[in-house]
Amino acid sequence: MRKNKVETIKGYGKLTGPAQSGVFTIELAESDRKTLKAKNIILATGSEARMIPGLEPSDRILTNIEILKLGEIPKSLVVVGAGAVGVEFASIFRSFDAEVTILEMLPRLVPVEDEDISKELARAYRKRGINFFTSAKVEKIDKTKSGIAVTFSADGKQQKIEAEKILIAVGRKPRTDNVGLEKTRIQADRGFIKTNEWMETAEPGIYAIGDIVLCTPQLAHVGAMEGIVAVSKIAGKADKPIDLLKIPNCTYCHPEIGSVGLTEAKAKEAGHNVKVGKFPFTANSRASIVGEHEGFVKIVSDAEYGEILGVHIIGPQATELIAEAVTAMELEATVEDLMWTIHAHPTLAEAMLDASNSVYGLAINA
Repeated sequence: MRKNKVETIKGYGKLTGPAQSGVFTIELAESDRKTLKAKNIILATGSEARMIPGLEPSDRILTNIEILKLGEIPKSLVVVGAGAVGVEFASIFRSFDAEVTILEMLPRLVPVEDEDISKELARAYRKRGINFFTSAKVEKIDKTKSGIAVTFSADGKQQKIEAEKILIAVGRKPRTDNVGLEKTRIQADRGFIKTNEWMETAEPGIYAIGDIVLCTPQLAHVGAMEGIVAVSKIAGKADKPIDLLKIPNCTYCHPEIGSVGLTEAKAKEAGHNVKVGKFPFTANSRASIVGEHEGFVKIVSDAEYGEILGVHIIGPQATELIAEAVTAMELEATVEDLMWTIHAHPTLAEAMLDASNSVYGLAINA
């Protein structure tokens, strides 16, 4: 920070109201200074794990914070929630031979992903011995002598499972309480802050970025780009708003998941005449070399002009491979453009080439 001439002040800051003569005053607590003045403010207070009502984090009931502080691997773990955090930790602890069970309220694992991705992950997790219940409702969590007991409903019947630990992975909530929002014109919805495309709030001169912003994904790379957008706007430099359909979503489980844009279902809902190409890693040479054949690359396109609407990958290095799809969509490349882009052999990236050819039934290696 010092290298870039950024002053860091330790303390707890609160907004005091609109700018006076173009200058905001921030009230400081737990600091050597009482106030701080600025022409512009960026709120970046982040988020914290949501907890099931009535529960508190402990040595048995964990969030993403407590689970990283464990001194040893539990023999058994229940994970509530099958979003990114839930399936990632389930994957990690199964790799260390823990008995893992996932409970997900919605009908499938990683419910924000394309349905084919969810099906493939479910198949892979069954193969790895990871148990899971979807459309499951957690009714009660009790402490036992050696761990916890979870009572839940799934498949039309009440069930009970015991484990040493339980991870609550049901999302994150914004940390915007007690920062002085009520003293400004900033509009909040369930704690999330409304902004315009330049990340500016309803209070001119105050911006918000990261997990506290309403209707944007709670991802580190999104928060980073929102920061660039906000700072560029403040500095009067060239700027560009974020396109929500061109944000990569990466899940670091095994197999990995990387996706961008519309799912097949969402594309159809939006009225597109959808054409899909799908290529399995079983037919990819580099996947054979590294010994990882699970998964596929799926391209969702518009049949009329070949517009790439979404790309969904599950398999080896999916979180790296998705960058090509994001770039292609950002540059408005078509499926045909990808088809004529030479990909080195043998690489995992060739699967993107074969998937684009598959859209028109022309995949050479399938």
